[in-house]
Amino acid sequence: ETLDLIERTIAELPPAQAIVITMRDVAGFDSAEVCNALEISETNQRVLLHRARSKVRRALEEYLR
Repeated sequence: ETLDLIERTIAELPPAQAIVITMRDVAGFDSAEVCNALEISETNQRVLLHRARSKVRRALEEYLR
């Protein structure tokens, strides 16, 4: 159930956030690989990842209440 919730939440994210969190946390790419593949800055990658993780964390917290 929890994995299903995480997958659904990622699917609902804005595309850039979904791609970054999938590459980093699901596929295991490092920051440099994500930045190079998506042609984005390190700062942008960190912001996208932070926002995506925050939304997934919030969904999990609501589910576990």
